Amino acid sequence: MVRKDAYLLLREFDKKHYIPQKSFDYFTKIYSNQDMALLKNLVWGTIRNLVKIDFYLKKLIKNYKNIPPASKWILRLGAYQILNGFKPYVAVNETVKVAKNRKVRGLVNATLKNLMRKKDDYILPPWIEFSIPKWIYDYMNEHFPEDYVNAFLKKSYSINPLTLRTNTLKISRDDLIKNLSEYSIKPTIHSPFGVIIENPKFPIESTKEYLKGYFYIQHESSQIIPLILNPHPGEAVLDMCAAPGGKTTELAQLMDNKGKIVALDIDIDRLELIEANIQRLGINIIKTKLISGIEYNEEKYDKILIDAPCSSLGTASIHPEVFHRITNKDFIKYSDVQIKLLENAISNLIKNNGEIVYSTCTISIEENTKIMKYIFEKFSNISFEEIDLNKYNIKNYYDGFGYYFYPDDTLIPFYVAKIKIKERG
Repeated sequence: MVRKDAYLLLREFDKKHYIPQKSFDYFTKIYSNQDMALLKNLVWGTIRNLVKIDFYLKKLIKNYKNIPPASKWILRLGAYQILNGFKPYVAVNETVKVAKNRKVRGLVNATLKNLMRKKDDYILPPWIEFSIPKWIYDYMNEHFPEDYVNAFLKKSYSINPLTLRTNTLKISRDDLIKNLSEYSIKPTIHSPFGVIIENPKFPIESTKEYLKGYFYIQHESSQIIPLILNPHPGEAVLDMCAAPGGKTTELAQLMDNKGKIVALDIDIDRLELIEANIQRLGINIIKTKLISGIEYNEEKYDKILIDAPCSSLGTASIHPEVFHRITNKDFIKYSDVQIKLLENAISNLIKNNGEIVYSTCTISIEENTKIMKYIFEKFSNISFEEIDLNKYNIKNYYDGFGYYFYPDDTLIPFYVAKIKIKERG
């Protein structure tokens, strides 16, 4: 049953290039925690390993490209299990049952058994070993040093741990760790607010600590960005692309819930999510507005955060579907929006001597380095501030404007730059 449902979700991914959370939510109502974990493993594991899986299947099946998608996804589901430590005969037998057609069952059975015998016979190039599209691998090697590429490959093929941000408006990190001691839990090494939950046995959102607003689920790279903006109590701060609200609410935390934060977004549902988290976390200085950051022009701010919409290439350890959803054309598509956000912030929204932090969760230079170069050449009243990432024990690659985070066990690839506005005449 679990493998059949995994197959159905993979077919949904094939059509949409993503799987809505509501599709998984349905199964949480009918499955045990153990079966739900298996379902997610099968679905996301198959997607994460898709490039590698297709490499093997092309070796084993003549004219693999001509196999109908319905059959191809059954083969992929089975191959994932064979290549990743599942009991082989259980994997074969249970996956064969997913196929309705006798001919397809025969193909699946024969191919998976053949894969069991031959999976160690091939030498894998790096992009196959780490299951990354060749064009992304080539792009990385063109623009980044070898050790950064290697760190990116390793991270993208891994699963990022569940990381929480302590809401210090209500509880200290040490006390949160004590409260969640039934979990395997430890503090993060980069963020002073973060804790890592290893192998959670049940949904963390069901705990009383979550309901009381003691923490926010947020990966560690994201937790670093508000620290770099460093807002102070009493300041006026603008978050131009606020949803889902992790960085916005951390800004309020850093301000000790004193001052003013305006949070913008263009999606009403996502703004409502921010509102719900504001209430849960006990924050009262955030005002949300349904408007694009490109169009907003109501007042001026001491500090501005632009966590810009982007191609999200750095998030593969959290969202493995990203490699199969984007093309290099997306880099240019997003860069147009990113430039307009920065232009509006610098021209209309930031006070004299104010600061802007620009961040993305992608590593494309079109969305980061080239954007910063363009802005630097266009505006004479800005400078790029040095960011001391050693303070957070973050290895980085500096491009002359901002910093690319080296990924590690808990950090995903991120880019950040800090812009200082000079006194206007």
